[in-house]
Amino acid sequence: MAQSYREPTAFARMLASGLRAYGARDDVNWKRFTRLAKLARAAHLKNGLTSVQLDADTRFIFPLGDHYWHGVFLGRVYEPVVDWLFRRIKDVPYALIDCGANMGYWSLRVSGKEFGAHKAVAIEAAQSNFELLQNNARANGERFAAVRRAISDEPGKTLKLYGKMHFGRSLNPDWHKGADAHAEEVETITIDEVAAKFLPGSGSPIVIKLDVEGVEVAAMMGGKKTIDAGALLVYEDHEKETAHPASAHLLAAGDMEIRHLSQNMKLTKIQNLAQVAQAKAAAHDFFAYKRGSQWAKLFAEGMH
Repeated sequence: MAQSYREPTAFARMLASGLRAYGARDDVNWKRFTRLAKLARAAHLKNGLTSVQLDADTRFIFPLGDHYWHGVFLGRVYEPVVDWLFRRIKDVPYALIDCGANMGYWSLRVSGKEFGAHKAVAIEAAQSNFELLQNNARANGERFAAVRRAISDEPGKTLKLYGKMHFGRSLNPDWHKGADAHAEEVETITIDEVAAKFLPGSGSPIVIKLDVEGVEVAAMMGGKKTIDAGALLVYEDHEKETAHPASAHLLAAGDMEIRHLSQNMKLTKIQNLAQVAQAKAAAHDFFAYKRGSQWAKLFAEGMH
């Protein structure tokens, strides 16, 4: 079990403030920034964790010096396309299934007042990430459920999770190449099982955030009942996959609509894989839902 977050010393807080000031400079050297952050983590921040107040009721805890979270540490928008969506549907009743939740960023935001205080379930496969996910749940009043499982098309199987970094880990053994890849065992769960166990009879439509590194199709197959019932999918069609399997799967279903947010923040309707390939040059996140669902009307209106 990871150490719970402990408040840093006054000197450590001053050092973190200096790092933020340096990171805001136009001439910032990111390699130097990372080295300084890791030094601060090792020398002054006890268990190496830092904290950012995202909203009045939302605090996010993560390892200082982790370059993946530099933008969050510096107060920048994380995953702008996803942020755009969740801000626009904050007053729409829904519950979130956060698949591949990592350390819980989106489960925290969506369950906080700024984004509508929605019910959320965070699913994370990697043990080290899950420990930090639990830290974030505890630090924010246990307002979302945290579950250590890997999302797949069948529940209750024990599979290997591959990858060394905390991001980009996958059930696909071909997702990572070379000696840096490593594996740990994890039990699987389906989206439909998550909905049945953690959101029974909620009465609210479900939003599925799907970031599972190359196993999106299997995840969708394991969530068919939930998707057919009118869920909104927020999914990544990864740049590694030039055949665009996630989007191809949805297009082949025949009754799904796919939308993409362009660089000028306009919604585009996706009707074929050529459009998917073009859209991915700008952003890998897509939105999908059943024709005739409540989401169809909202997206048709442009999500203003």
